[in-house]
Amino acid sequence: MNPVTTTFRQLEARASDRDKRAIEQRLDAFRARMPDSAARLLVQPQQSLQPTDLIIPEIPAEALSASTLQTALLAHGSLIVRGLFQPDALAPLLPVIDHVLASCNDFKAGRPPENRTYFDPPENLVEILPRGERELGNTRSFHRESGSAMCIEAPSVAECLLELYESRGLKSLLTHYFGQPACLSAKKWVLRRSRLPVAEAGWHQDGAFMGTDINSVNLWLPLNSCGGSTGSPGLDVLPQRLATIVSAEGAQFDWSVSTAQVTRDRGETAITSPQFNAGDAYFFDHFLLHRTQFGKHFHTPRYAIETWFFAADRFPKNQIPLAW
Repeated sequence: MNPVTTTFRQLEARASDRDKRAIEQRLDAFRARMPDSAARLLVQPQQSLQPTDLIIPEIPAEALSASTLQTALLAHGSLIVRGLFQPDALAPLLPVIDHVLASCNDFKAGRPPENRTYFDPPENLVEILPRGERELGNTRSFHRESGSAMCIEAPSVAECLLELYESRGLKSLLTHYFGQPACLSAKKWVLRRSRLPVAEAGWHQDGAFMGTDINSVNLWLPLNSCGGSTGSPGLDVLPQRLATIVSAEGAQFDWSVSTAQVTRDRGETAITSPQFNAGDAYFFDHFLLHRTQFGKHFHTPRYAIETWFFAADRFPKNQIPLAW
């Protein structure tokens, strides 16, 4: 059996104390570090952009490189890489996410987690968060309501994921893309299991709350088939290179964008809803306008992992960076 395939099947055999210390050290590495406002931005806010076809480029895994990623993101805002991960390597992650979410609920209810593999938060997280316990509590509540959890709350899961990412060359890829080492975000590294029925979610750009003076790449990784006719919700996307934050006029939140505005400015036909298979990777940055698909016709939860990476000199401090 492929060693990568066994990674999550042997998760409970890992030394959880060692994994927890590793995550704490990753957080400490950026505790006092501040972004460099003089460092080059890959996408200049407000820059003049040439019109491009409203498409999401797609490539096979073997064609992925720093240059193909850069070309796609700079021209179209996102890139689908088909088959970047083998489905059998990801299949054990579905019950892992179930266990993590159950452990988070147990903690909220005052019950000690049955297994520290699935909930053993780093001790220094609350010290690093600007508003301490209050911010941590609010973040956990937000995730519980949306069927998700911060990955670093389960350090052994987080360390396994980093090993999996590195086995597929992502650490080297992102180092070349950014021109320096990549870091991750504690608050935006998320394990997801969609709730059914799927409620309407707002269109948004993550830069609306992370800031635009950053260099970012998000790896959105579905663990089961979703979107299209699969019965599991995927993403609605405006496949266009944006270099500014779209107005929140008429939206529910100040960081979101109303559907009426998206369709008024660009037309309903501009919106695309790609179908994903388990192991496909969707890369985009903080300017991509997107939302979770919603509707009563979805009957299967979507499992996914969202991992935001940043350049080590251009990161959003408010999203709590950690070293890779």
